[in-house]
Amino acid sequence: MLRKGIGHLIGHIVYIALYGVLIVSTIFLYNSANLGELLYAGWIILAFGIIFLLWSSESRKKGHVEEDIGGEVLVESGMYAFVRHPEFLGHILIVFALIFISQHWISVIVGAILVALLYLAMIEEEKKNVEKFGDAYIDYMKRVPRINLIAGIIKQIHNKREKGWEIKIK
Repeated sequence: MLRKGIGHLIGHIVYIALYGVLIVSTIFLYNSANLGELLYAGWIILAFGIIFLLWSSESRKKGHVEEDIGGEVLVESGMYAFVRHPEFLGHILIVFALIFISQHWISVIVGAILVALLYLAMIEEEKKNVEKFGDAYIDYMKRVPRINLIAGIIKQIHNKREKGWEIKIK
């Protein structure tokens, strides 16, 4: 158990260090290919990434307060109704934004490593959540995509229409 904890800690340190390298390289290599459209797209994506991080944090806080004060609960409201890992999605968007803003091969390499680490962390978190919440999380996994926001929005619209149809029939 201690060995797994140390590995987890090392993973976090590597992730933070790489994130720092990406941020610093973006500052020093800002718009290195001089592609204005890519630069503007990067800033827009960065804004969305930050919004997703803030919205998911707020959704988690509200979900815990509304559901159960005594223990951990599975939050399925707010951003978590659209994707299972909105914070990871926010970080992935930020990584892509920084790549677009810097427009340099170093950022692409570091960003690719960061996205791979985030993906592995998502898989690990899902394993922990299945252990913690059991069938409730497995059902949640069937209903809500991992990080595909477009699919999550479509599923939510489809579910709302189905529920609206059931109400009209009654």
